[in-house]
Formats: sequence, structure tokens, C-alpha cells
Amino acid sequence: MTSLVKTVLETGKRLGLKPAAGSAIVFGVKDGYLVEAARGGDDNNAIVEIVRYGDPARDPAVREAVQRSPGLAAAGVHPKKVKVADGLALYTHARPMFRSLDAARIAAELDALLAAVKTGSPPPAAACRLCGGTAASEPILVNGVIDRVCPACIERLQHEAKVATQRYEELPTNVPLAVLAAAVLAIVAAAVWAGVAIATNRMFWVIAIAGGALIGWGTTKAAGRGGLIPQVVGAGFTVASVLLGEVLLAAYRVQQYAKARGGSVHWDIFISKIPAILWDLGGDTLFALGGGLIGAFYAVRTAGKPRLEVKVEKG
Repeated sequence: MTSLVKTVLETGKRLGLKPAAGSAIVFGVKDGYLVEAARGGDDNNAIVEIVRYGDPARDPAVREAVQRSPGLAAAGVHPKKVKVADGLALYTHARPMFRSLDAARIAAELDALLAAVKTGSPPPAAACRLCGGTAASEPILVNGVIDRVCPACIERLQHEAKVATQRYEELPTNVPLAVLAAAVLAIVAAAVWAGVAIATNRMFWVIAIAGGALIGWGTTKAAGRGGLIPQVVGAGFTVASVLLGEVLLAAYRVQQYAKARGGSVHWDIFISKIPAILWDLGGDTLFALGGGLIGAFYAVRTAGKPRLEVKVEKG
């Protein structure tokens, strides 16, 4: 299976784009427009295709041109999946599981996207997008996206990002509310885990992953900021949520068993035996823990600090 990096580099050769040093990105100028292909998307498992036309005022015209483009449809691109905003047209081609992406197809898609943009907007001026200065005639990558920005504006952006980072670090963390939010969301995730298992008689890691992302998001919102504390709280409650889901599932099965035999469940005894019950479940508990650990990874990622840096790369 061809790697996405090789596909990106081969796409660059086909389109005459230059590779960025140390990253899976090719970029350059085609017919006056700034064009880029890069590995990206969720978990870097897609190729992102970008055409920058520079003028946000042309967004509606470009959006309409994309919707009407016969070339995009011929290239296999659904117009509704093309994002048009802030002077950018962007299409993300996700890699199918266990399959490669063909460089010829990516190049054809990018050509079709460029052709559609042409009908909606003229090419951007060979000048700094922010101040209009001519010291930025050559394209560069700003946080991985092709652009024209002069050195003075880059310095200003980096200073603003540094100030914003410092202000973010100074935000207080509401730990009690974060714990409360994580606990409530963990109970919700546990109920969903148990409910799906009861309905389908199967367990799905995707439930734990979605639960982890939800808990991480909610914990961050409640805490007032991302960082180490929300990450630890979110990860811990994500793992706890799947174990609680297993306990709820076991409780349901015990109740059904007792009901079928005309008996009842002594819930105080059941609660006291929870550790032993999880141990006796063996493989089911291990499976749930595996999903919980993956979910915890997504909780940590969701609850992390935002990246406010301005990274600049040249070809």
C-alpha cells in the first residue's frame, strides 16, 4: 500500500509543485493561484487539496462556481464536500481503510478544483495578503497552509500568538466543575455503552471513543481551559465510564436472570461484589478497558491546550 507521503510527493511532481522541507506538503503557483496538496485530515489519514484565491469577498461566487462545476463531478468530487471560506477552497480526500490513494486521481481533483475556482475569482495579487506589501511575492506555508505573507506581518502574527498563549496560560482552571462535568458525562457514556450492548449483544469501541471525545470536550468547557488537569480528569473518567457501562450491563443481566426465576436482586450485595464481577467477566472487561484507553486518548487530545503558534515554512 502506497503511503500518503509518497502520494503527496508524486502529486507534486505531476502538478509542478515543490515539496516543503520535512513535511508531507507540496505547494506552489498554478495559473496565478496558490495551490497545495498535503497529508492531513483526522489522524493524518487523508490528503487535503487547497486552492487559495485570496479574496474572502469572492467566497459566494467561488462557492457557486464549485457547486456548478462539471469538472469536479467528473473527477469524483462531491461539490458539497468542498469547503469555501476566507479566500480558500479546500477538499479533503480521506483514504479508504487499507487502501492507497492514487496520485493521478489527486492531481485530477486538484486541477478540477482549480478550474472551478477560476470561474469564481481572479487570481490573488503577488503581494502580502495582510498588508499588500510586495515583499511577499513568493508563496510560503503559514501553519501548513499556502499563503503570501511578508516578514513584518509574520513577526506581528507571531507576537500576537505569543501574547494569546500567555493570556491563555493565565486563565484559571475550575477543577470542581470540571470533575462534576466529567462525572455526569461519564454516567451518560456508561449508559450508552450498556444500552448498545443490551440492544445488540455486542460491544463497540467506537462508543468509548465518542464518549472520550465528549468527556474531554465537556471537561474542558467546564474547566474554562484545556491543559493537564482537564486531560487527566477526562482520561480517568473515560476509563471509568466503560467500566461503569460493564457494571450496568451486568446489573441488567442479573436482574433479568432473577426476574425469569421469580426472585429479586439484593443490590447492596451486588454493589459490594462489583470488583469481583468485573474480574469474573474477564475478556469482556479487558475489551472494555481497551476501548476505554483508546477513548482516554481522544479525551486527552480533545482537552489539550489550543495551538496558538505561527509556524512558517518555505520550499
